[in-house]
Amino acid sequence: MKLIERYGYRILREVVTETGCEQIGREITSVLDANAEDRVENREGSVVGGRNLIEHESLWIGWIEDIRISRMIREYVGTNACVVRVLYFDKPPGQGWALSLHRDRTIAVHEHHDPPAPFAKPTRKAGVAHVEATDDVLSRMLTLRLHLDPMKADNGALFVVPRSHVIPSIASDDRGEEMEIEAIVEEQPQTIFCRAGDVFAMRPLLSHGSHATDPKTRLRRRVLHLEIAPEDILPSPYRWHTAKLLHLSDAAPE
Repeated sequence: MKLIERYGYRILREVVTETGCEQIGREITSVLDANAEDRVENREGSVVGGRNLIEHESLWIGWIEDIRISRMIREYVGTNACVVRVLYFDKPPGQGWALSLHRDRTIAVHEHHDPPAPFAKPTRKAGVAHVEATDDVLSRMLTLRLHLDPMKADNGALFVVPRSHVIPSIASDDRGEEMEIEAIVEEQPQTIFCRAGDVFAMRPLLSHGSHATDPKTRLRRRVLHLEIAPEDILPSPYRWHTAKLLHLSDAAPE
């Protein structure tokens, strides 16, 4: 059984060189400096993330064509796979926060609809409509996280619950919102360690969180986050806010 199918995640090593990571990091800084509305800042005014980076294809188009990634996308998403959202996360030294276990349920759509069903919790982030998607949609998606810095024990490493991506969610008809099943799985949370240039791939329904950074660390933890989905997976009348169709390698899956 393949790693993502069984555990909900895998790591692809050395997809981008350290030099390439620094170049991508500089370009992200330049983009966010020029687009204040896409910056995510903390209370001190430090940039801790970015939204709406999908149009800046030079940040991701090169490394996503790595043969290992192309094969993986073809196998787990399909030949009509698209990049549908690109985000950026940064944990600066001394400012890293802990994040409890959760699932990535939010997707970016072209517009809201009333009623929002089958989706829920319509919001708007940096001018873009978002909703919480159903398991049917999220189970067909794949997240790719390019690590621009090493992810170690002291700079806010990610932790995941293996196999949690197969646990279904239940909808609350009274409140029209999604509620996670507090199911017990055999696996305990596993901390993930990556080098700069590694890509961590996971299903959005995988339960994951992150540790707080050590106050003494001098390491950043920057991540470029891509969400991949089938072009035609959304139920009518919903459409993706942006969908960049990928031209994947014809090589057979691993």
